[in-house]
Amino acid sequence: MDRAHSADWPLDPPPLRGTIAPSFARWDGWQVGIEGAYTNMQVSSGNFTNGPAFGGFFGYNWQWDQLVIGFDVGYKYASVLDFNDGISTQFKLIDYVTIRARFGYAVGPFLPYALLGGAIGRFNYFDPTTNTGKTNAFNGGFVTGLGVDWLITPGVFVRAEWEYTAFASLNGTRARLNTGNLAIGVKF
Repeated sequence: MDRAHSADWPLDPPPLRGTIAPSFARWDGWQVGIEGAYTNMQVSSGNFTNGPAFGGFFGYNWQWDQLVIGFDVGYKYASVLDFNDGISTQFKLIDYVTIRARFGYAVGPFLPYALLGGAIGRFNYFDPTTNTGKTNAFNGGFVTGLGVDWLITPGVFVRAEWEYTAFASLNGTRARLNTGNLAIGVKF
């Protein structure tokens, strides 16, 4: 004789059939990924140059319900960002590293976030009027921005992000970057 179970009863309330899963993804743990970017670099003279950049990142997230707080360290190679006005300034960004804190809120498989942190860039510069310059000059700055991560499988996510980076003055020239990033990463 077959016995009836609660799952057989058509009017059984949903809580009796199992646990209720949260409506948002889990983002806590380590993450690592690669990214491509397009950057607009404006120098203090008001002139600008554009170009692609690429790199990678790694970081860690902590999650409390839907609130996600984390950090990441990123590297971008951007050697095409070269400004030369032909008169008095030659200024080139080679690459840079960012250390960022991220503050997000999980919504389904998405994690919109804001970021804030610091940056260290490596520049080459030369002033032909004074015959002064330097290769591999390191310079600090800050970074801020907005982005969203989308979990496409339980361990793989894609990222779209806008990042603003401002470096301190270097030989009288300040560099400011507006960067659009697209990335793919894994979390574990």
